[in-house]
Amino acid sequence: MRSDSRRRGGVIILIVLLILLLCLAGFFGLRMYRDYKARRQAEEISESYTVTVPTTVDNRPENPVDFAALQTRNSEVYAWIEVPNTEIELPILQSFADDLYYLNRDLDGKYSRLGSLFTQSKNSLDFSDPVTVIYGHNYYSGGMFTNLHYFEDADFFKENEFFYIYTPGRKLTYRIVSAYKYDDRHILNSFDFSDEQVRREYFDGVLNPKAMLRNVREGVELQTDDKLVVLSTCLTGGYSGRYLVNGVLIKDEQTR
Repeated sequence: MRSDSRRRGGVIILIVLLILLLCLAGFFGLRMYRDYKARRQAEEISESYTVTVPTTVDNRPENPVDFAALQTRNSEVYAWIEVPNTEIELPILQSFADDLYYLNRDLDGKYSRLGSLFTQSKNSLDFSDPVTVIYGHNYYSGGMFTNLHYFEDADFFKENEFFYIYTPGRKLTYRIVSAYKYDDRHILNSFDFSDEQVRREYFDGVLNPKAMLRNVREGVELQTDDKLVVLSTCLTGGYSGRYLVNGVLIKDEQTR
């Protein structure tokens, strides 16, 4: 009798364990499907709003982004970023009402775990500020600014020196000067960049960051009137702080 009772108890425990495993498999399967769907939406945005136009006699660079279509879909799209060899080719938005609106919302304003790339109201829309911060999620399944972490690799950092920002009628070229782990301070709230001394000290920190995880371009100098764009994302593994990729404006061109 005891033997039968033990066997029945073992069978019940096994059944319970199997049910738990099936529930966990279903949960993670659903989560992976949702993440895949969000990532594909971001990829489709990149594919849908870039165009290739034949070169003409006009020597101005071509603007590959269909801003008219993007802004018809969402009037808060104001720029587009391309970071070569990272698969980052996406619109940049800024909410007129809520600085964190696009943290968990897609181009259509719908909830999305991946959110969108965005700036906050402390930054102007023409990239004329001393420091502009663009935010984007780092997600284990990829998308948005996840692949900024490629710049942790010294060889990748060395070989990939530029990123580009397009606005209607303009192409801005930025030289990547450093990439490093940073703390979780809100940069634009923590520094008064209208103060030249503050800018000088911050720029010195960009070129000589106090971080173990860092890559810095050799021979670079920053002047206090330079324009810096900071690409900001989360650290991998859920650690507190940010990972920053910093680019200085080196060329501002009119496009056709």
